[in-house]
Amino acid sequence: NENTKQEIIEAAKIAGISESDEVNFIEMNLQNNVPNGCGLFCYHAIQLLSNAGQNDPVTTLREFAENFLTLPVEEQTLFNTQTRRQIYEYSLQ
Repeated sequence: NENTKQEIIEAAKIAGISESDEVNFIEMNLQNNVPNGCGLFCYHAIQLLSNAGQNDPVTTLREFAENFLTLPVEEQTLFNTQTRRQIYEYSLQ
């Protein structure tokens, strides 16, 4: 949705992203086998970015998304279950 994208761009500007910086959108449907998984993907994205060092964040996230879509259904489902367990485990600590 173009309105949503524009709102995100405006929020990025308010957060300090300069007008010359491009806001990148990675638009892939990763949730076919991970229902209601948006929070899981956000959690995993934060982990990826925190470990990316000087690597380009857009490339890091795009590569994850592309690779995830090549995984067999069983592995995507396992990602769903394991990530939910991990988040739940951390919440109990």
